[in-house]
Amino acid sequence: MIRLATANDDEAILAMAKEFISFSPYADFASTTDNELRATIKWCMSNATIFVSENNGTLIGMLIAIIAPMWYAPTALVASEMAWWINTEHRRGTAAIRLVQAFENWAREKGAIAVCMSNLQVDNANAVCGMLNRMGYNRTEQTHTKRI
Repeated sequence: MIRLATANDDEAILAMAKEFISFSPYADFASTTDNELRATIKWCMSNATIFVSENNGTLIGMLIAIIAPMWYAPTALVASEMAWWINTEHRRGTAAIRLVQAFENWAREKGAIAVCMSNLQVDNANAVCGMLNRMGYNRTEQTHTKRI
């Protein structure tokens, strides 16, 4: 089941966020504490959105997203995924796709004209790109990160 996160989900989201960070290349850029992550999760629930995927009463995935105007067109809203995670043992199911679909519906309801998804450049990057392509996403930009 896909639904919006609630305050009762904080600890499960915290656990997934920590897995996401340790799995991602971003782990080398900044460290965080559990309390900082809890504050960020709370901020996202109030100022952005968090969708969760629940299976038999356990959260198995999340998608955090925000909506903002395009930098050159202030009336054109774009929804952007900030973090997208499915627990490893559930990656062959439909949870990832259903989270993206919930995100798209939310963005549409909020008046966004486009949605942006990212995928980490890790071992399964090609599989994730293929899934997003099949869902109608086109590569429009790549992020290149440098520690300074």
